[in-house]
Amino acid sequence: MKKSIKNNTLILIPVFNEGPVLGKVIKSIQAKGFDNILVVDDGSTDSTKKVAEKNNAFVVSHFLNRGAGAATQTGIDFAKEYQYEYLVIIDGDGQHHASDIINLLDKLIKTDSDMVIGNRFMNKENKFPNSRIIYNKIANLLTCLFCNNIYTDTQSGFRAFNRTALYQINIQNDGFEFCSDVIIMADKKGLKITEAPIKVTYNEYSLNKGQNLFMGIKTGIKLILGKLIKY
Repeated sequence: MKKSIKNNTLILIPVFNEGPVLGKVIKSIQAKGFDNILVVDDGSTDSTKKVAEKNNAFVVSHFLNRGAGAATQTGIDFAKEYQYEYLVIIDGDGQHHASDIINLLDKLIKTDSDMVIGNRFMNKENKFPNSRIIYNKIANLLTCLFCNNIYTDTQSGFRAFNRTALYQINIQNDGFEFCSDVIIMADKKGLKITEAPIKVTYNEYSLNKGQNLFMGIKTGIKLILGKLIKY
């Protein structure tokens, strides 16, 4: 990948209390040649901010824990303010692999897409807890009810955007329902969305992060109610 593309790419890590693993995540990204890393610290009460600063990442902190959607929008605003061409969002719990950043950007550029979703289910080597499989199938169905196209990993937190998408997306949901809402918003605006396989590694730590089945049901209800009210 051309150095100019890496220089014009911002890697966004929205985090809440990821101090134990964040340093390793940042180092893995830097090892792939990406130096523009933004950590949005969403009101963490542990060492998250200090770890990010120690590893030479940009840091923007929320005074309170506002939610994953709010942290992601803060990162999008940062990318627009500093005029980055591309934005890649990656989870801070270590489940994603930094090598896939290049794969997502390659897919974005070669297919002239506006947004690429890192699809965990397209990589047959990945292993998932049954609860995650069930939740994702339900979430995919609910999300695609409001879309013109079909997407098969709507809850993936690993995504790449070009500048066109950045200026079209305005996240209004602070919680995890933003994962679906961004896709619905981009789809409705006619942006080109593609999916690319990624590798994911779940362990006890990462499984305790993000959405479980119960939280997913609550997220789904909030998504549906929000869309019904809007439309």
